[in-house]
Amino acid sequence: MKYVLISLSESSKIDFSGVEKLGKTDHLVFVYIKGKKTLPAGVKAALEEAKAEIEYFEIGASSEVWLAMSYLIGYHTASKHETIVITGDKSKLPSKIVKDAKVYSALRAVVGGASTSSSKSAAKTTKKATSSKTSTAKKTTTAKKTSTAKKSTTTKKASTTKSTAKKATTKKTSAKKKNVDVGDIITSLSKGDTKSASKQLSDLAGQFFK
Repeated sequence: MKYVLISLSESSKIDFSGVEKLGKTDHLVFVYIKGKKTLPAGVKAALEEAKAEIEYFEIGASSEVWLAMSYLIGYHTASKHETIVITGDKSKLPSKIVKDAKVYSALRAVVGGASTSSSKSAAKTTKKATSSKTSTAKKTTTAKKTSTAKKSTTTKKASTTKSTAKKATTKKTSAKKKNVDVGDIITSLSKGDTKSASKQLSDLAGQFFK
């Protein structure tokens, strides 16, 4: 429930665009000087689409306009109603009104300002969330790629180590001495090569006692 306060004497200077967006529970309160309650033709035409309740608050003289505003603001603030002042000249407002009520120069700021602000805020939050999501996805992809590359390098290293070990084993096997049997010793003796026969006999004995 909004209470929109307007000085009737300056109402012709105010933009009433968006007045139709005020609800049936809202109130347009015109403060007027006694004997001068007539709405200007342009204002009357603008209010034809208004759903809000239109009320009038009478004062004795023009010098009492802002005093009356202060009274109404205090009353509706105490009643926990949202109180708004529409004026074309904010310099006329006493500090109390500026402190206790929202002040606008056009009615469209009342009916559309908050909605637009919320919309911009929501758009900004969505953009930030999207940006954050993209950043996270990018980070995850990079981490996964790095992990895969690391795993590939480790596999290659393991394969190289295995190959080297196999090569060393092969070399070691190739370098291993040939086993000596009795036939070799007999052959050496038949040739009169006692030195070779003696060595072969020693090797043969070594084979049995490994």
